[in-house]
Amino acid sequence: MKDNNYLKFPSVIRDKLCNGEFAFPAHTQFAYDPILAYRGIRRDEDDFTAVSRKDFESHAERKIRRRGINQKDPHYFGVSLFLHKESLENALNLPRPNKKIAVGNVYAEAGPAEVNESTGHVCWWLYDKVDINGFSICER
Repeated sequence: MKDNNYLKFPSVIRDKLCNGEFAFPAHTQFAYDPILAYRGIRRDEDDFTAVSRKDFESHAERKIRRRGINQKDPHYFGVSLFLHKESLENALNLPRPNKKIAVGNVYAEAGPAEVNESTGHVCWWLYDKVDINGFSICER
């Protein structure tokens, strides 16, 4: 990745890229076709507000520091999605009243991604100001 692309990322990634403290995993894709994926988002049971960039903040952007989350792991700076709705439901123990499922396309113009076909997991490192209006809340 060229240095001028570093500026596209939120500061939590950009600063680490510039300082050499961050490297994308070996299988990260920077050019790829759109990938249909599912993401768990927080919503009250009766809240169907449109999906926003805030729903796609990484643990690093939210400054979440939980036991078991390695803050040096590049995945800490990415957004977790799944290729299959059932995989997401199993991972998050859904249904739950404070969670909903967003569905849409992961796309290269919004940031690089790593797809693990065997687990169905997608890690997406989003650029700072991207449009995710293509994502919507799944109806049950």
